[in-house]
Amino acid sequence: MNHSESTAAGKAETDALIRPASDRLISIADIRLIFKLGRTAAYELTHRQGFPDPVEISPRCYRWWAREVDEFATALRRPRAQARTRPDHEPAPDPAIQPRRISGTARPIRNRKAPS
Repeated sequence: MNHSESTAAGKAETDALIRPASDRLISIADIRLIFKLGRTAAYELTHRQGFPDPVEISPRCYRWWAREVDEFATALRRPRAQARTRPDHEPAPDPAIQPRRISGTARPIRNRKAPS
């Protein structure tokens, strides 16, 4: 085991000691289920700004703290929920603006050829 591996393992153990017992490490498969994403989109999400840093289990194995991922998901939902709220009434259209009209020549629909 080289120094970087021992440092990564030591950090994971230290993080585990200060975490609440209810928090657990989740895999990319769990992230896919939480966000309902495919594999590529889930990996792209993990590289997004603001997404929690992974815990390196081994050089090719990463996990994320469930509580941090839940907080990230909640932060993503807040702006969407606020955007969905509509005013009690829709504003009246401005009478100075003319409604858009479809222009052009109307042509009848062509008949399909009968199968030979």
